[in-house]
Amino acid sequence: MNGSLLLYILICLLFVWFIAFLSYYLKKRKLKKALHKIRADWGTQKTEYRNYDLIESFSQYTTTIPFHQLTAQTIADVDVHDLFAFIDRTSSKPGQQYLFNKLIKPTDNVEALEIFNTQVEFFLENNNAREDAALLLLQLNQPDAYYITTLLKDKLLAKPKWANVLIVNTAVVIAMLILSFKFPVLLVWLIPVFGINIFFHYWNKNNINKFIKSFPQLINLMHVCKLFIKKDIPFDKAGIQKNIDNLRGFKRKYKFLNFGDAGENEMAQFLLLLVELTKAFFLVEIHSFFSTLKELENKKADVSSLLNYVGNIDAAISTASLRAGLTIYTTPVITTHKKQLTTKDLYHPLIENCVANSITIKQKGILITGSNMSGKSTFIRAVAINSILAQTIYTCFATEFTTPILKIFSSIRITDDLKNGKSYYFEEVNSIGALIEASEKPFQNLFIIDEVFKGTNTIERVAAGKAILTYLNKNENIVLVSSHDIELVELLHNEFELYHFVENIENDNLVFDHRLKHGAITSRNAIKILAISNYPAEIIEEANRIANKN
Repeated sequence: MNGSLLLYILICLLFVWFIAFLSYYLKKRKLKKALHKIRADWGTQKTEYRNYDLIESFSQYTTTIPFHQLTAQTIADVDVHDLFAFIDRTSSKPGQQYLFNKLIKPTDNVEALEIFNTQVEFFLENNNAREDAALLLLQLNQPDAYYITTLLKDKLLAKPKWANVLIVNTAVVIAMLILSFKFPVLLVWLIPVFGINIFFHYWNKNNINKFIKSFPQLINLMHVCKLFIKKDIPFDKAGIQKNIDNLRGFKRKYKFLNFGDAGENEMAQFLLLLVELTKAFFLVEIHSFFSTLKELENKKADVSSLLNYVGNIDAAISTASLRAGLTIYTTPVITTHKKQLTTKDLYHPLIENCVANSITIKQKGILITGSNMSGKSTFIRAVAINSILAQTIYTCFATEFTTPILKIFSSIRITDDLKNGKSYYFEEVNSIGALIEASEKPFQNLFIIDEVFKGTNTIERVAAGKAILTYLNKNENIVLVSSHDIELVELLHNEFELYHFVENIENDNLVFDHRLKHGAITSRNAIKILAISNYPAEIIEEANRIANKN
C-alpha cells in the first residue's frame, strides 16, 4: 500500500514537472521568436495597417496644453500620417500613440529634446538593453492596449442617482439572510429580491463592457512599468512606483470584475456559474464597478504618467531604429537667433531618391518660382517636415539643420468644400487668415505657403499675394512661399530672397534636375511644353504672340 502511494506521488510529481517544463519551453520559444523578429525589424519601416482613430486618441484625451500643436491644415499639407508611418518603429500601442502625439506637438523645451536624444543614443549603443526593453513593450502590443487612453476622458461614466438605493438593497439582503436562520420564511421573500438583483446585475454588464478592454490593459501597463523601473536605462523613473502604488486600489477592486473564462471544463463552468449568481445576489459587480470608476476618476494623473513613461521609452527605441536605417540624417542645432534657418542637403523622407538641396534663410523671406513638377512644393514641404522633426524627435533628414524654436503653419493643400457650399477661393481665404492670426501672436513662426489665392483672377491674386506676404514677413516670422506668379518677383525682391526651380527641354522631353537655384527665374517653358505635346501650331503661334507683347 505504501509502495503504491509512493508510486502515485512520484507520477504526480513527474506530471507537474512535465507541465512546468513544457510551459518553460514554450515561453522560451515564444521569447526567442519575438527576439528574432525584433532583430529582423531593426532599422526597417513597419508596413502594418494603422488605425489613426485609435492612435490619435491619446492626443485627444491629454489635457496638458502644448507649446504648439499642428493644425488640421498643416497635418494634411505635409502628409503627417504618411510621415508617421515612415518614422514609426514602435513595439507597443501606447508607444505608438505617444509618438504620434509627440509628432503633432513640437516643443520649445530644448533641454527635453536633448534628454530625448541622449535616450535615443543609449539604445543605439546598447543592443541588449534595447532588445530587453522591446520585449517588455511587446506585452502592450495587443490592439486592446489602445483603449487605456480612454481612461483619461473628462468623465468616465456617471453613476445613476438611483444606484445608491442598491446599497440599501444589499444591506437588506444580508440582513434577511442572517435573520432567516431564526425566521425561515424570509427565504421566500428573498426570491423576488434575487430576481430584481439578477436584472440589475446583467444591466450593469453593458457598463462593464465599455471598459472590458481598458481595465485589463491598465493592469498590464502597471506590470510592465514595474518591470521597467528595475532596468538600468536613462529614463526618469522618479514617481513611477508611486503612480503604481496609487493604482493598487483600482487593481484590488478590479479583481471582483474579472474571474476569467472557464473554457470547456464543466466543473469550472459550474463553479463560475455559482460565483456569478453569488455576485448577482449581492450586487457585487455593480458596487465594485462604480467604486472602481470613482477610484480611476481621481487617478487619471497616475494613468497618464505611466502611459508617458512607457511611451517615451518606446518612442526613443523607435527613433533609434529610424536613425539606424538612414544613411543621411542629423540632429538639429537649435539656436536663439531670430529669423534665421540654415540647412544643408535637405531632402524629403517620403520621396525615394529625393534630390537634396541647401538653403540659408537670414532676415528675409524666401520666394521660390518655377513650373509644376519642378520641385517647389516638395522642397517647402521638406523644410516644414524637418522643422517639425527638429522639435519632436530631434532627428532631421539633412546633413545640417540649424533653426530657432518655431511654430509651424502652412497653406498648401486647399480643397473646396462643396458640402458646405464653400468655394476654393473661400477655403484659401480661411487658410491664409489662420496664418495672419498666428502672425499677430508673440511667437516666432514658420509659414509655408504654396501659391497664394490660386482660386481668383491674376491681377487680384498678385496684388493680394504681395500684400499678404509682406504682412506675414513682418517681425521675426520666416516665410517660405512657392508661386507660378513671376510678377511677385519684382514686387517682393526687397523683402524676399529669390530662388527658383527650372526644367529643360531636351529632345522634345521635359528634364527636371530638382535643384534649387538662387535668383529669379529667367526662362518660360509653358508654351514650349504645349508645343512638344503636339498642340496645333495655330495655338502655339497665337500664345507666343500674346506672351511677347507682355
